[in-house]
Amino acid sequence: MMSPPRDELLIVGGGPSGLLLAHELLRRQVPVRILEKRRGPSHTSRAMTIHARSMEMFDNMGMAHRLEEVCLECPGNIYHFPGMSEEKWPRTDYRALPSRYPFYYKISQNDFEQVLREHLFSLYSVRPEYQTELAGLEQDRDGVDVKIKHSDGRVEEARYRYVVGCDGVHSTIRSAAGISFEGQTVAVMGMMDVELENVNFDDRWMNYYFNNELFMNVTKMPGRWWRIYMSEPTGEYVFRKDQQQAYQEVADKLGIGFKVGQVEWATAWQVRNHIANRYREKRLIICGDACHVHSPSGGQGMNCCMQDAWNLGWKLAAVYKGEAEEAILDSYERERKPVGEQVSNGAMATHDIVMGFGKPLDGRYALTQVPNWESKSIHLVSGLSHNYRDAVVLPQGLTPVSGPQPGERAPDALLVEMPKKRLYDIYRRPQFSLLVAPGQQDPNAVAEIGLKARDRLNARFPEQVSTFLISKKKDDRYDFDHQARDEGSEFTSRYSIPPEGRLILVRPDLYIGLACVPGEWESIERYLDQWFL
Repeated sequence: MMSPPRDELLIVGGGPSGLLLAHELLRRQVPVRILEKRRGPSHTSRAMTIHARSMEMFDNMGMAHRLEEVCLECPGNIYHFPGMSEEKWPRTDYRALPSRYPFYYKISQNDFEQVLREHLFSLYSVRPEYQTELAGLEQDRDGVDVKIKHSDGRVEEARYRYVVGCDGVHSTIRSAAGISFEGQTVAVMGMMDVELENVNFDDRWMNYYFNNELFMNVTKMPGRWWRIYMSEPTGEYVFRKDQQQAYQEVADKLGIGFKVGQVEWATAWQVRNHIANRYREKRLIICGDACHVHSPSGGQGMNCCMQDAWNLGWKLAAVYKGEAEEAILDSYERERKPVGEQVSNGAMATHDIVMGFGKPLDGRYALTQVPNWESKSIHLVSGLSHNYRDAVVLPQGLTPVSGPQPGERAPDALLVEMPKKRLYDIYRRPQFSLLVAPGQQDPNAVAEIGLKARDRLNARFPEQVSTFLISKKKDDRYDFDHQARDEGSEFTSRYSIPPEGRLILVRPDLYIGLACVPGEWESIERYLDQWFL
C-alpha cells in the first residue's frame, strides 16, 4: 500500500533560491524540508550583487535592514574604454532609479546566504539538512516517492506532494523531470577575492576594464577583500595554475595599475547561457539556476533566481493549503520564463560590450550610445522594469485607467513622515492588498464602496486579501491597522489617482493585479477567481 505524503514540501538545494522559497512557504504556514548535498555552508562565493527589486522583496520579507548592515552600496558601473578620456567613459548610474534603493549592493554570496539562513532559522527554526542528497525519485498523479541518502550511508524513503529543485545548473530534479536545458557556452571566466595595493580608481563603482582580447572587472567588497573577474578567449590566463601571477599580468596589460596581494579565494569556470524549455513537470518544479543560467555581466543571475522563488512561493502555498487549484502553478512558468529570457538577453548585451573579444572597440562603444541605453540598462538589470503584462488575465469590460498597469511593479510611496509609514509597510503581509483611494470628488462614497468590496472578498476568499484606505483624512469605518493618510500626496502621484478615486489590487509579490474605477469594484472578485477557489 502506498504511504501517504509527508506534511512538508521538499526543497532540493539550500542556496539563495531554496532558502527564499522556504521563507515564502513558511510565512504562509506551509512546512518545508530543505536538502543540501554540500558538507556545510559555503565559504566561497560567485554572485555578489543585490539589485533594487530584490531589496524591495527583502523589505517585504522583513530582512532589508540586516542587508543594509552587511553590504556596500555601489552607485553603478564605469566602462573604461581604452584610449578614451575619463569624461567619455560610459556609465550606468543606478542613483537615478525610482526606488528606495537607488543603487545596488555588493556582498559575497556566502555572506549573503548566511543572512538568509539566520533569518529563516530565527523566524521558523528551519535550516538546510547538509550532507543529505536526493538519490532517486518517481512521481505519480498524487505525489512523489523519493530516496534520500544521508551522510552515514543510510537511505531514507519518503513521499511528498511536491518536490522543488533549487539544485542549480546540474539539477537532478530537472533531469528526472525530463526537462531540456538548451543553450551554449559563451566564455571562460576566472574570479578572485584578493587584497590589492596601489588602487587609483573609485572603488565604490564596478569598474570594467577591457581591450580587444582581455577583460577585467574590479570593485571593493565589504571588509578587506576586493573582487576581480577576469576573462579572455583562450583560457591561457583564466586556467593558469599561478592565479595571482595571471591576474597581475592581465591587470598590467590593461594598464589598471594595482598590485595583486594576498589571495583569499579563486576559481574559474565556463560561462553558460542556458534556459529550461519548461519549469514544471506535474509535481516536479524547478527554480533558480535550475531554470536558467546567464553571463555574470550585470550581476542579474542570483537576483532573477530569487525572484523566481518569490513568484512561486505564494502560489505553491495556496495549492498546498487547498485554497487554489493546481492550475495556478502554470502561471509561474508563464510569468517567469519571459523574465529569464529577458535577463539572458540583457546579460549578453552587456557581455558583448565588455567581452566582445575580436570585435572592434568602436563598435562595442557604439552599443552604449544608442538612445536611452543607460536608462533601459539600469531599469532592466535592477529588475524594476520586469513585468507580467503579457501574462495578465483580466475580467472583460474594464474601463482603462491611468497609473501602474496590471502586471507591472507596484511602486512604493511615503505616506506619513513621522512616525514614518510607507506603502510597502502595508504590503508586507503575505496576502493580496486592496487599496481604496477615495480621491477628492466623493471620498465618502468611494470609502463605502471599499467596505463593500472588503466584506465581499473576506466572505469569498478568507484571509487572502487585506483592504486598506489611503486617504487625506481619517475614516472611523476602517480600523487603525487598515488605513493611512497620504500626507505628501506621493501615493496619489505615483499611482495617478484621479479625483473620482481608484481601487487597486496588489499581489503578494508586489505586482499590480488589477486597477479599476470604484464603480467596477465587483471585477476584483472576478479577477481573484483565477487564483483561489
